[in-house]
Amino acid sequence: MKRTLLFALAAVMCACGGADNKSKEDATTSDSTEVRTVECVASGDVVYIDLDYIMASSKLYANEGKELETKVKAFEEKSISTQEGWAKKEQSLAAEYNKLQADAAKLEQDYAKGLITTLNAQQKQEELQKKGNSIQSRMTALQNTVQTEGQKLQEEERALGEEQMVLMNKFQDLTRRALDVINEDHRYKMILNAVSVVDSDPTLNISDIILKKVDELYEADNSAE
Repeated sequence: MKRTLLFALAAVMCACGGADNKSKEDATTSDSTEVRTVECVASGDVVYIDLDYIMASSKLYANEGKELETKVKAFEEKSISTQEGWAKKEQSLAAEYNKLQADAAKLEQDYAKGLITTLNAQQKQEELQKKGNSIQSRMTALQNTVQTEGQKLQEEERALGEEQMVLMNKFQDLTRRALDVINEDHRYKMILNAVSVVDSDPTLNISDIILKKVDELYEADNSAE
């Protein structure tokens, strides 16, 4: 799962026609040339919107997106910490098992050389067997834990993924409706996503116009619930 919210969308284009274009002289713009203060551009122009900017600046993101990102980040940290904990326990058990194997091999060599009595060899062998059983028992318990908690992490990940999808669907719906309202008079022949634009006159960026309408629609939807 990607651990951060990705709000980039596919290119949005809206071909419109059937209405008379207004002259550029009648187009209303602000005195400033800043991109974010553009109120309108000449009718008939191809314009574009920055969907990432609209999403990040929207009330939808402020009220729901930030909270979801916080939840995703917390999940990522928990998931990483949990998996690191499993790995350390597994490594520790593996080290114990390797030492046990080495001790068993040395015991066999010492007995073969006559460096230890049969009784002592049997006692040590029993001790090693108990340690081996303990290691096996703890390894089985760890495997069960990994399986159980791993399934819970997967379920939580799927739930967060679904929340992300719902959030993006809301944004796409709001943006689509905002575009329909803003361009209902067909003043723009085409509206592009900024990711598809290589170079352009910044005054053709109508992101703030769409953002304002997106926020209006979002508040209207929430007040109707």
